[in-house]
Amino acid sequence: MRIGAKITGMAVLPIVVTSVVILVIALYQKEVLEEFFSRAVEEQAQDEAQKIARNVYLLCRSAQESVQNTVDANLRVAEDVLRDSGRVSFGREPVAWTAVNQFTHKTQGVVLPRMLVGGRWLGQGKDLRKPSLVVDDVKKLVGGTATIFQRMNEAGDMLRVATNVKNVDGSRAIGTYIPALNPDGTANPVIAALLRGGSFRGRAYVVNDWYVTAYRPIWDETGKRVVGALYVGVKQENVGSLRKGIMDIVVGKSGYVFVVGGSGEQRGRYIISHRGERDGENVLSAVDAEGRPFVQEMINKALSLKDRAGDGFADIASVHHPWRDAPGPSPRQKTAAVTYFAPWDWVIGASYYDSDFSEARRRMAAPLHTMAKWVAVASLVMILLSLPAGYLVARGIRNRINSVLRSVSDALVVTDIHDRIVLLNPAAESLFKTRTKKVRHRSVVDIIENTVLLQLFTDALAQRRSGITFDFEVEREAKRRAMRGQTLIMEGEAGGFAGMVTIIRDVTGEHEVERLKSDFISMAAHELGTPLAAIVGYSEMLLQQQTYDPAFFREALTYLNTKAWGLSRIVDEILDLNRIESGSGLPVHREKCDVNEIVRESLTYGRNLSRIHSFLLELPDTSVMLWVDRQKIAQVVENLLSNAVKFTPGGGVIDIRAEVVEGRYRLLVEDNGIGMTPEETSKVFDKFYRADSSTTAKEGTGLGMSIVKLIVEAHGGSVWVESEQGTGTRVYVTLPLEGGELA
Repeated sequence: MRIGAKITGMAVLPIVVTSVVILVIALYQKEVLEEFFSRAVEEQAQDEAQKIARNVYLLCRSAQESVQNTVDANLRVAEDVLRDSGRVSFGREPVAWTAVNQFTHKTQGVVLPRMLVGGRWLGQGKDLRKPSLVVDDVKKLVGGTATIFQRMNEAGDMLRVATNVKNVDGSRAIGTYIPALNPDGTANPVIAALLRGGSFRGRAYVVNDWYVTAYRPIWDETGKRVVGALYVGVKQENVGSLRKGIMDIVVGKSGYVFVVGGSGEQRGRYIISHRGERDGENVLSAVDAEGRPFVQEMINKALSLKDRAGDGFADIASVHHPWRDAPGPSPRQKTAAVTYFAPWDWVIGASYYDSDFSEARRRMAAPLHTMAKWVAVASLVMILLSLPAGYLVARGIRNRINSVLRSVSDALVVTDIHDRIVLLNPAAESLFKTRTKKVRHRSVVDIIENTVLLQLFTDALAQRRSGITFDFEVEREAKRRAMRGQTLIMEGEAGGFAGMVTIIRDVTGEHEVERLKSDFISMAAHELGTPLAAIVGYSEMLLQQQTYDPAFFREALTYLNTKAWGLSRIVDEILDLNRIESGSGLPVHREKCDVNEIVRESLTYGRNLSRIHSFLLELPDTSVMLWVDRQKIAQVVENLLSNAVKFTPGGGVIDIRAEVVEGRYRLLVEDNGIGMTPEETSKVFDKFYRADSSTTAKEGTGLGMSIVKLIVEAHGGSVWVESEQGTGTRVYVTLPLEGGELA
C-alpha cells in the first residue's frame, strides 16, 4: 500500500472510530433520556390523578360538613315547631299498626296508644297531599324531611307515626320502623344513641336510601323514659352542585371522576358515573380485558386506606388495568387513583387512559429523535468530509443538545453510578457557578462549596432511589431563594442502575404562599382579638359601675357599638372572601333602588364611626333608580367611609359627592387624610394588602377594597383611587344607568 493511502487511512480511521463512538453514545443517551422523560410524564399523570382524587375527597368532606350543619340547624327548628305545637302525650284509645321493618321489609302487627301533640292525634295519613302535623310545618320552614317516631317496645324499635319521607310508591312512609338491631345482629347506632338519651347526627339509612340526619329523643312526662324521637334529614345524594362539580372534572383528555358505593347493598353501585349515564348501575362484577375484577380491586384498595391523622388529607392508591371500550379494538391501559370517603361510604376514583398522555411523550421525545438523526448525519459527514466538517457538525449537535437543556428552567444535574458529574444544564451551571466541561467526570464535591448542601446532596444520591427531596437556600440576585432538590433514577437498557438525575427548582413562591396563609391567620386572629378585648373590657367596666352616669354609659356603649360594627365588618369580609375563593362568587340580589337613598343611609354609619370628622354630602336633586343589590352597594359606601375615617386619624372633612355623568352614576368619597404613595395606591385592591409603614398602619383585614372592587364590577361598574401622600385620597365609583331611571 502506498504511503499516501496509509496516511489517509491513519487520518480517516480515528475520525471513523470517533464518529461511530459518538453515534453509539448519542443513541444510548437518547434512549436513557427518552425513558426518563416517559417515566416523568407517567409519574406526572399519576400525580395529577391523585391530586384530583384528593381534591374531590376534600370537596366531599366540605359538602358533608356543610350539609350536616344545615341538618343540625333544621333539627333545632323542628324542636321549636314541636314545642310550639303543644305537649307530646298519649291517648287512652289504642290504634293498630302494621309495622314494616325498613331493612328486611318484614311486617308485624302492633297496637299502640295514640300519640298526641297538643292534644291532637298525629293520625295515620299516608297521602302527601293532605297535611300532617309538625313534620309538614318543618318542611315548609327548612325543607328536607322530618319524622316523629313512637317507641314500639322495650327493645326500642321506633315506628314512624308522622313523616314526609316517601315510600317507593310516593306515599308517606308511616308504619315503617327502625329496628333496635340491624339485620346482621349489631345494634342500630341511631336507636342506641336515642335509648342512651343522646342525639344522633350523621349518615343513616332512612326507609329506602341514605340520608344525612339528626335525631333527638322525645321523653315521657317524667323525663326518665324515651317514648319517641324527632328526626330531620336530607338525602345524601341531593347535593346537586357537588354532583355536577364532580361530573364536570376531566382527567387528561378523556378521563373522568367516578364514585361507587364501598360496602353493604351499595357496594359496587355507581353513585356518580361518567356524565351520569350509568348512575345506579352495579358494576361490582365488571372485569377488564384480562378478565380481572378490577372494580372489586379498586374498592378493596380504597377501603384499606385510612385518613392520615391530623393533616386533613386522604391516602390515595393507584390501580392499573387494560380496558376495551368496544368489541374488536385492542385494549388500552387505564389508571385510576382511588380513595375512600368513609362518612358517605364513597369510593372516589379519578381514571384516565395512559394513551391520553402519549402526545406529550411524543413531543418530549421529538427533540431526542431529531438529535439522534442529526448525530447519524453528522457521523457520515465527518467520515466523508474529514475533521473540519466533523467539527462543524459536532458543534451543531452540541448546540441542539444545549437548546433542549436550556428549555428546562429547573437545574438538572446528571450523575453516573459513581456520583460523578455527567451533565449540567445552563440553569445548573448558573446555580453552581461553573461549566459542564470543567467538572465533567468529577465528583459532586468539586462543584458544591457549601458543606451543608453538599451533605444533603450526597445523602440523597447515596439512597439510589427516586423521590428523595432536600431543601436548601441560596443567595441569588441579592435575595435569599428557597430551593428544593429531587432525585430520579436513570435505568440502563437492561433495567440496571445507570445514574441519577437531580432536579433543583426554585420554591420561593410556594413558601411565600404558605407565609401569606400564616400571616393572614395571624392577622385575622389579631384583628378579631383587638375589638373583642375592648368589648370585654368595657362590658366589665359597665357591670362593675355602682352608680348610673349617663355620660359615661353613653361613651362606653358608643365605643362598644363601634367595636361590634368593626367585628361585623371583619366577619363579613372573611365570609365574602370565602365565597369568592370557593368559586361561588359574591351573591348579587338586584332590586330597583334609589342609589341616593343608599348613600344617605350609609352616611349615618359613617357618622357613628367618628365624632371628630365632618361629613359633607352633595347628591343629585332627583332620585336615581338603579337595579342593584342594596346591601352590597351599602357595603361599598360604608367601606369607603370607614377607610376615609380610618386614614384621617386627626379628624377632618370627608366629602361625599354623586352625579350622573355620561350615562353612569358616579360617586366620589374624598378625605384630607394621610394619603398614599403611588406604590401603595397600585396595590390598594390586592387581597390582604394593608399599608404597613409606621404612619399608615391601621387595623383591618386588608380585604375591604378588594371586595369593593368585586362588588362594583359585579354590577358592571368600575372603581379607581387617586391619592397623594400628605394630602388625602379620592375614591371614585361608577355604576351604569342601563335599566335605571331618573325621577
